[in-house]
Amino acid sequence: MKKKSDSKSLIRSKSKKSEQQYLGDFANSPKKFDQLGTILRKFRSAEFQKLNDRKKSERINSTLYELIHKEETPCFLLPAVLDYIEAINALTLLDNYAFFHFELWLNQFSGISIHENYGLRAKIAGKWIPREEYQSFFPIGMNRVYEGSHFVTAHGSPDLDTAIASFWGWVDAFAARVGNGLHIWNVPGGPPSFQVEIDVLFDQMLGKKAFVHLAKHRTTLALSGIDLVTQNSLTRQLTTESISLFDHEHRPHAIVLVDEQGYYLGDWRHYDVEGVRQVIILLNNCLRWFENDLHVKLVSLFAKKDLSLKDLPKFINAVLMTKIEDCQTAREFTEGQKKHARAYLHKVLGVKKGLSCTFQEFAEAMKTHDLLEFAQFLELIASLNKSSLFDASGFLIENRPRIFLALEKMIKSLDRSIQSIRAFMERLDVALNIKIHVFGYVPQHVNYRAEVEEIRSKMNNYPYLTVTMADSNGKVIPLGVIYASDLHKNILGTVSLRDFCNREETKIPAYFEVISVIDHHKSNLQTLSAPLAVIADAQSCNVLCAELSFAINDKYGTGGINLQQIKSQIKEKSSSLYSASDRRILQRLLQKENACEQKNTYFIDSTREIIEYFHFLYAIFEDTDLLTKVSRRDIECVASLINRLKSLILKEEVEVIIFDDIYTEENFVSLATKRILQNRDVYSIYYKIYKAKEENVEKNVRLCIKGKPSSIFVDTKEQNGCARVGQTKIFTRNYPSFSKHVATLQEQWYKMLFDYWSDHPEVDLHLQMISTIAGADNLFSGKETKDSHLDELWIWIPFTEQSIEHLKSFLNAFRSCPALIKWDLAVCFYGDTAKAYEQIFAESFFLITKKEINNKGSLPIAVLKFPAGSINSRKAMVSPCLPRLIE
Repeated sequence: MKKKSDSKSLIRSKSKKSEQQYLGDFANSPKKFDQLGTILRKFRSAEFQKLNDRKKSERINSTLYELIHKEETPCFLLPAVLDYIEAINALTLLDNYAFFHFELWLNQFSGISIHENYGLRAKIAGKWIPREEYQSFFPIGMNRVYEGSHFVTAHGSPDLDTAIASFWGWVDAFAARVGNGLHIWNVPGGPPSFQVEIDVLFDQMLGKKAFVHLAKHRTTLALSGIDLVTQNSLTRQLTTESISLFDHEHRPHAIVLVDEQGYYLGDWRHYDVEGVRQVIILLNNCLRWFENDLHVKLVSLFAKKDLSLKDLPKFINAVLMTKIEDCQTAREFTEGQKKHARAYLHKVLGVKKGLSCTFQEFAEAMKTHDLLEFAQFLELIASLNKSSLFDASGFLIENRPRIFLALEKMIKSLDRSIQSIRAFMERLDVALNIKIHVFGYVPQHVNYRAEVEEIRSKMNNYPYLTVTMADSNGKVIPLGVIYASDLHKNILGTVSLRDFCNREETKIPAYFEVISVIDHHKSNLQTLSAPLAVIADAQSCNVLCAELSFAINDKYGTGGINLQQIKSQIKEKSSSLYSASDRRILQRLLQKENACEQKNTYFIDSTREIIEYFHFLYAIFEDTDLLTKVSRRDIECVASLINRLKSLILKEEVEVIIFDDIYTEENFVSLATKRILQNRDVYSIYYKIYKAKEENVEKNVRLCIKGKPSSIFVDTKEQNGCARVGQTKIFTRNYPSFSKHVATLQEQWYKMLFDYWSDHPEVDLHLQMISTIAGADNLFSGKETKDSHLDELWIWIPFTEQSIEHLKSFLNAFRSCPALIKWDLAVCFYGDTAKAYEQIFAESFFLITKKEINNKGSLPIAVLKFPAGSINSRKAMVSPCLPRLIE
């Protein structure tokens, strides 16, 4: 039997393949849809360009659906979808096209089943698993789906940790369909541009416009019309239909009136019916009076003895020239009814004289609406004097059948004409015009960007409002409706928090319910129902996210290899179980074999796993300053990420980081950290990033001293309602440049904080940490080089009674920091407040022998100095000491 490997061989790969490519050399080309060029050429065609925006949008969304539908599983199509969206925007086919437009179409216009919707989401997210498995992230047990849109948000002044945790939180929320509305990723203020990892992790792996097409950048969460819109009980109706077709009483629903192109015209609500019908009835009664009066006149005319052509002019004139206002019915109108009837005739039917018009003028006006029957009837009356009913001497021929036939023809003609007018007046377009021009009810709708308060103010007493968007020509397209009953619910949407746990960070309104939290900071949250909360002592939120993902991925993932390959590796590994590492590898292979042999369609796409693990790893490196502040839990997570990445890329289960020989050592964390950082695969990852970070610091120092926008003071957080703490991380190589320009940098910081304090006087304790981070080469070599320079903590208060108390409270708590007790410190007091700062330190901090006072023309700040790298964690070392604003 072979001997066990020694400790040096333990940290080497168990496969020769592992030496062929380091993890840092991995390059991912974001997937693109096949035949996309052909599709885009069709979109550029003259035929497509002639379509209006509504039809273009339908074609674009349905095409994307077909592209996704055709893809074989397993797949991870989010990069391909982003590429498609970017291509559509590059062609300027629509005013704007983002991911949420497709999800809206998918939910409300595609017509696909819930099951197919879930399957399509799985292809985009790269993960098809039973929905209940997402209970690790969201409280969706027993098939619970929340009402409204679901936001997954990063915290304010986002760093890499929160950006990545919230991104994958959004991917999982979208895949699980947590809510029945939209799923929105929110990164307050936009991506952390000062993080050089963004280019590698998002631009190169997913697509350059991920933050544009996927994320909102709200510093205050808010719902808009697009989040509340629904198609439930909604009918889009052409206005050529009759109002009698809709029975609001027995089937209450929303009726949105559209033209033949689908553009919004107005709404037909249940309470519109009575008012509009009352106006229509006014004219109908006049027409009915006219019909009855004509019957009487005809009978009287033909009942006359010795009827001749000389008697006709008077009769014809009485018929044609009678004014509507002279009808017995019209004379009985109230003033209000007369006002409505005049407006109806003039503004809706185009009868200029209103009630003062004759029936002949009314007939002429009806011709403009293609209603010719009434005019034809009057022509028939006017042509009686040319009728064959009279003999050559002009007297009526006593031929009863002929007379009654003529009377029947006239009566039927009148009846047809009145029926055609009535049918026309019952149409929805006429009813809508009555609403607008008679009653003055202008169509009330809301834009899809309108926020809740605007929608509530416009809703007034309406049962619903139509949500619209304008196309490139300014025409309005109805997207759906918002019901008043839904708008006035206490909870309108849900939120998941990543890397923080309070409502204040992104100013979450009361109408949002927080249902999911993953965080590693202190928490302050009250909810109406039990959220899914994972709050733990880890140095990065992505440690917690990774651990949750491991459990799911191990259960359903196969590492991108098929059953035959898995069996082959099992056979090979079974013959050489020499170490605990060998047994762990075999165990994972058996799990993959089990996942392969399960008779289901579930999958975890290996590309999605690789990208996700790289994201987690980079975020943990960033938040722990490359493992300089870690716990055992963090270290074990990082080791697992590295081993998983290597296995996925090689398509072979391996371990390149092994701790078996040091696991029981008291200084395990420091030994394990060195082993990770000195591993070639790991070094290949962090070397490039840290080199870019060093260059980025130099670049931003130059920008800052010139007064140009820079990232030097971007990582600043307001905390506890009264303090604002920033952290600027520099490397040893950056210190000469920093030291040379420190006075100018302090001036820029002071200007920034003073502007902020002027608008937020309650925030009266401002701190800025200058923290030195170990360089990549030093960490890889394992050489513990002690920097000769000192890190700094800049301090400013406005010297109000409250701000003095806040500073004293902070210093009193901060004096217990172990790093301060261990090392010699220095402090500098500047400006005309130098003596005041000195007094505060003397009262609330321990004695510092290295002290400098400069009260001539300097900024009114205090600078505490300590050994480089000794105070490097804002969360663990500074934030717990901050005072809290007493309300």
